[in-house]
Amino acid sequence: MSAIGFWMQLGLDGFNVDGVPFFGQLGDVEGHDDIVDTHRFVRQLRDFVSRRNGSAAMVGEVDLPYEQQLAYFGGEAGDQLHMQFDFVAMQATYLSLARADVRPLVTALTSRPDLPRQCQWATFLRNHDEATLDQLTEEERQEVFAAFGPEPEMQIYGRGLKRRLPPMLQGEPRRVRMAYSLLMSLPGTPTLYYGEEIGIGEDLEREGRMAVRTPMQWTSGHNGGFSRARTSQLICRPVSGSYGPEHVNVLDQLHDDGSLLSWIRTLIHIRHSCQELGWGELTVLEHDAGEAVLAHRVDHGAAGVLTLHNLGPEPVPVAVPLDDAGEDAHVVDLLTHDPVHFPDGRLEVALEGYGVRWVRIRPGHDLGLP
Repeated sequence: MSAIGFWMQLGLDGFNVDGVPFFGQLGDVEGHDDIVDTHRFVRQLRDFVSRRNGSAAMVGEVDLPYEQQLAYFGGEAGDQLHMQFDFVAMQATYLSLARADVRPLVTALTSRPDLPRQCQWATFLRNHDEATLDQLTEEERQEVFAAFGPEPEMQIYGRGLKRRLPPMLQGEPRRVRMAYSLLMSLPGTPTLYYGEEIGIGEDLEREGRMAVRTPMQWTSGHNGGFSRARTSQLICRPVSGSYGPEHVNVLDQLHDDGSLLSWIRTLIHIRHSCQELGWGELTVLEHDAGEAVLAHRVDHGAAGVLTLHNLGPEPVPVAVPLDDAGEDAHVVDLLTHDPVHFPDGRLEVALEGYGVRWVRIRPGHDLGLP
């Protein structure tokens, strides 16, 4: 508690609680004679954090199936972890990307249990550990390895990848942007690992998880602007090659409207403007465009956001129903801000390879933005 109190006094209001299901194993450690009641301990942590700062939050790493994760939210009381990383959907996303088939992700999303209102799923593609694939079958895991980490030095612990997303996707800009757009469109709270917003890579020569814990790349200068120390003094050296600071850094992307950083900032702005993305109810929409296209809506109150994502490289026409949008409805493309027409109650889109569309639907009397 004292460690959390120290950091909260310095102004931090978000905490990653690592390896939560393993707290109870402290009873087997020398010097710890009592078995830890994990749920009681996490509940005490939440009470302490909430008393110090009512807006502070804890996100837990609980790599378990959904039904088992519920207990670490505190069940119906919702009095333990504020948020938990959605490991099930993350792993399903990689399988869907590898296959260009949305069905694994759809299965994960539609099997999510309902949460207490004060709790939330944290959606993610990377965090500070390996991109674990431990909840996939061995056959499915090998599919993802073959697609995104075929070399032994790209894999770790036999269950995951020690890679960043852009190199896994061969640096294809459209595919990288589509992947982050997909992340931002899912119900829950998207979580970005540092450097994702500019697309840095990994250092595969580093052991284990240190491959993705390289210095942040602020500029194209010495050590990526991270430190003025000699590079040999750094715990981790900057990434080299095409993903190094001279090619990928914050300063170069900051005022470039076509950069990945600008794309991520645009998606974050959309999420801030559309509360249904965080709080809404998910509906997966039927279409005849093939298994590579995910069409889904997230609705909250009278407003909804509909997104289309093409996980494949080939362009495809997509038509989805907008039966509930009346004649006076505001239907707007959130990326271009142009009005969207939907003749015969259908939205028809020519979706490019790895293409995305974001559309907001709200009643004509609703003055909310955008």
